[in-house]
Amino acid sequence: MTQFKNHKATQSPNLLVGLDNPDDGGVINIGDQKIIQTVDFFTPILDNPYDWGRVAAANALSDVYAMGGEPISALQLVCWPRNDISFDILSEVIRGGLDTMEKANCTVVGGHSIDDKEPKYGFSITGIVKGKVLKNNNINNGDRLFLTKPIGTGIITTAIKKGIASEGSIKLVTDIMTKLNKDALEFGLRNNATAITDVTGFGLLGHLYEMLKNSSLSATVNFEKVPLISDIYEYLDKGIYPSGSERNRDYLSKNIIHDSKEKSIQILCDAQTNGGLLIAIPKDQEIKSSKNMKVNEDIWEIGEINTKYNEKINII
Repeated sequence: MTQFKNHKATQSPNLLVGLDNPDDGGVINIGDQKIIQTVDFFTPILDNPYDWGRVAAANALSDVYAMGGEPISALQLVCWPRNDISFDILSEVIRGGLDTMEKANCTVVGGHSIDDKEPKYGFSITGIVKGKVLKNNNINNGDRLFLTKPIGTGIITTAIKKGIASEGSIKLVTDIMTKLNKDALEFGLRNNATAITDVTGFGLLGHLYEMLKNSSLSATVNFEKVPLISDIYEYLDKGIYPSGSERNRDYLSKNIIHDSKEKSIQILCDAQTNGGLLIAIPKDQEIKSSKNMKVNEDIWEIGEINTKYNEKINII
């Protein structure tokens, strides 16, 4: 789509965030109100259809939270092989999605379905911004970086697809991927966040690079402080690593400076599904825990924005 960013259809005097500077969602002014629009859907990521629906909904909602917004309404998107997979299974998928939307106080107002060879499910979300729009690249030198979920969902979900994930791993990754990022946004707003992005398919380092790429700033990440899903080394040792994560690592290889072990870089490039928010907070801000999230329990400080390496990510 970026090749069409100068098309008249992608331009408006009311457009605040669009294709000129892609972010987690688009933002446009409607009168005095800032409206967020985003869409996300994907193929089954878990064997349990109800949980797949929950993850798909939570993942779509995260783009709104990452822009500093409140989700208001949603449209369901369904692709279903009606001659091959029971509609009873689809009902469970939809029930999971609706339960998550209810939890987010987001009203599902309709949707669209088509017959497709491969099942897919997701949502188009509309949200509003009551304060400032939190772009992913509005960073400053000295900003501290906080992460609100552990890394490793791509590795675990790949193990699930290969049929070797333990029940404990499945439960753990399901809990992480179905958790809404609403409380994480509250933490960011409470601490005057300068920039926020949600960590998804580009991995932690990929989304951090998105924060940096249009600036002369760089970042340092302390690997020992990055929260990890406890089981991921077990699966890495068995050669479990998603192809999407591999592409992330290849793409970022020229922009990472490190003396770390190879597995550390693999983990930091792992493609996530509904990962946490990566939040930049001013260096002099007194960090305040939010009602439902505590620093070093649900939120981890993992690094900083600096000028040590020009447009590079330094892993220590």
